[in-house]
Amino acid sequence: MRHVSYVLTPQRGYFDRGAERFRERGVTFDSIRNIDRLDDGTIITQKVVRGDRAALQDALEDTGPTVVDHQLIDAGDATILQLHYRPSDLTRELLAVHDRHAVVLEYPLEYAGPENRRLRVDEIGREDALRRVIEETRAIVDVEIERLGDYDPTDERLFATLTARQREVLRVAVEAGYYEEPRQVTYEDIAARLDCSPGTVGQHLRRIEARLMSTLVTGTGPRAESGRDRNATHRSASR
Repeated sequence: MRHVSYVLTPQRGYFDRGAERFRERGVTFDSIRNIDRLDDGTIITQKVVRGDRAALQDALEDTGPTVVDHQLIDAGDATILQLHYRPSDLTRELLAVHDRHAVVLEYPLEYAGPENRRLRVDEIGREDALRRVIEETRAIVDVEIERLGDYDPTDERLFATLTARQREVLRVAVEAGYYEEPRQVTYEDIAARLDCSPGTVGQHLRRIEARLMSTLVTGTGPRAESGRDRNATHRSASR
């Protein structure tokens, strides 16, 4: 298995038009902590943002029907914005590329570049699957690869962090071929085996992937340099 880090630059300067309303009011996006896609095509995400709380609230009220619901959570000198919204076509296309291949997003996704208009993505998967993801993504946005390396997933302690239901969902997904390249089954196939909805399967797998990747980053298993370490090195070099 391989780990790749790359930066996405949208040609129009933003992934979702609503993000411009935040920037116009001095609100900065730091990172994306998670992304949950719902059956109706909307997204629930948590973003770490910085800026005046009143300006942030004003921007949320100016997004019109794009935002379904939101919640603001204080986090020291930053704010966590939990956002339920209707994504742009660009965001949907980027997520669809990821869904077509057996790769795992490593959270958080970090904003980068001038005005934080770019997005740094870390992903884990087989090299051929990662290559296809990057090729298809390049047809949509500019892609700059920063790092490619190996990681070792052979630590049984990883699975101790999962609930019994999550372990069951992961076991069925692996046995059915969800993580093979190309994928052998869909959410619907896995849901039929587990007697639940496809949306529930998707939410379980995304949370499983996020938890396992978080454990890999903070654990002792060897892997490629983490995004946090890489950013520290970059900041040091740029001073």
